Amino acid sequence: MGYNLLESQWSLLKEIKVVNNNYIEALADVPADSPWFSGHFPGEPILPGIALVYIAEQAIIQDALAKGEQVQLYALKRVRFTQPVRPGETLSLNIISEEAGEEILFSFKITNKENTVCSGAIVAKKINK
Repeated sequence: MGYNLLESQWSLLKEIKVVNNNYIEALADVPADSPWFSGHFPGEPILPGIALVYIAEQAIIQDALAKGEQVQLYALKRVRFTQPVRPGETLSLNIISEEAGEEILFSFKITNKENTVCSGAIVAKKINK
């Protein structure tokens, strides 16, 4: 199942593909005119690390909404930024979720071609409606 996301000036997600219940695969485009590059850094634009974490957060929230669920994200663990992301690049995102009692651990990896640019985990809880 795949679906396209609503556009916003901060959104870099292009498409989410749900492979199964605990695995998300997504694509993100990094346009040169993204507001994320404003001031970061003049003459040498690099996507801020928070933008990479935001991509993972958006994918998790959009996937939950598509399943009719809501999640509250509240902690980051072991986040590593290993390579810079430049304007015009396309990123791949892989997320594996694992439930542990009340918590859900979303382990993510973001790659540019074959190179990992960011990895880590986001801790969340399901919100009961």
